[in-house]
Amino acid sequence: MTRVFRCCSIGVLVLFVGISFAFSQDNKSPYQIRVRAEQESAIYKKGEPVVFQVGLTENNKPLAGKELAYLIQGDGNFEKKGTLITTDSLAVIETSLNRSGFLKCTVQWNDAPGGQISAMGGAGVDPLEIKAETPEPNDFDSFWNAKKEELDKLPMNPKLVPVPAEKVNKPEIQVFDIKVDCLGGKPVSGYLAKPVDAKPQSLPILVSYHGAGVRSANMPINDAIHNVLALDINAHGIENGQPAEFYTALANGELKDYRTANGNNREKIYFAGMFLRVIRSLQFMKSLPEWDGKTIAVIGGSQGGGQALVAAGSDPAVTFCVAYVPAICYPTGDIEGNFGGWPGYLRGKTKNTADPEVVKTVPYIDAAHFARRIKAESILSTGFIDYTCSPTSVYVAYNNITAPKQIFPTPESTHAVPPQTHEITRKLLWDYIERNRVPKTE
Repeated sequence: MTRVFRCCSIGVLVLFVGISFAFSQDNKSPYQIRVRAEQESAIYKKGEPVVFQVGLTENNKPLAGKELAYLIQGDGNFEKKGTLITTDSLAVIETSLNRSGFLKCTVQWNDAPGGQISAMGGAGVDPLEIKAETPEPNDFDSFWNAKKEELDKLPMNPKLVPVPAEKVNKPEIQVFDIKVDCLGGKPVSGYLAKPVDAKPQSLPILVSYHGAGVRSANMPINDAIHNVLALDINAHGIENGQPAEFYTALANGELKDYRTANGNNREKIYFAGMFLRVIRSLQFMKSLPEWDGKTIAVIGGSQGGGQALVAAGSDPAVTFCVAYVPAICYPTGDIEGNFGGWPGYLRGKTKNTADPEVVKTVPYIDAAHFARRIKAESILSTGFIDYTCSPTSVYVAYNNITAPKQIFPTPESTHAVPPQTHEITRKLLWDYIERNRVPKTE
């Protein structure tokens, strides 16, 4: 089952990295540019005319007779540039793409009073047909199975430190700061929240993973009140609940540029250790006596969305997966002439200029390859003008999933999630959990 939802909200809820509109970025300027695909869905067929509508306003009134420059970039090294003259209504730019992929149209007014302004619009062309050109490594499964076997031999040695009740402020919920031993030099580190009266084999699991950056885990109290075992882990196996200065120091020191660390070594590449903590987090949760033995849901956005895909793809016990604008997908896209995904190991490179060891290594941590192994019901989201986690990279992962799935595409969004997408998907998550809840026994 595949469902594709159209979300048309312009305003977006910033969950991960930042915000951008299909309008010019300078909110103080009286001048605004709008760029959007003529077709509401912003989805076209191969070879079909793709039309972008462009409007320029001054104090919300159309401003005609101004020359704007445009640049359209697309998958397959597509590029088209030119100029247009604004009108009292909407000017149009027409193009097409003879392959599946995405187009991003940037429009600039270079002579704007007060300085240059610009805006961007996006369109997809047969996105459900997007596939990676570079095959996954032949030994992808054997590499990760060997890691999991090694992990299985290491005792979890869980440490649960109760969080004081006054910090939880919910008498029906208890929270623990947890550490679980893991390979790679760092433990699983997070907060576990659960109802105080939880019975054995009575509760589903919900695990949350973090986006990019260096921060503490969150106490998932609002998840636990839904009568689940809720775990939120930080991405780096670091201490939780420390002052801001602690995380700033790590971000500027030990964890600076972690995103691209050891990109030429599959044993040491940073995300290999992160993914082992993802796998270990599920092992720990499944060991809890309160787990109902039936339902495990995972959720995250951006880097956390990539981790959610890895969780579901590495453990068939996961039954539901939510990955908002997932990162760490399709890192080889850039050398294929396409829009690749964060963290951009190969961004700006070609097959001739890329480090061959990086090209050989990054497929082992490609969350889109894990997505191919997902058995869980899955929900993904993407923005068509997301340059951080490109819609191309998200659709590569989405199209690899053979289990029941849904995707929420938003043409006007960058690296963010519209409020209505968040609202709908969270409802789907909780509906799934309630529908599959194990009946209470006396």
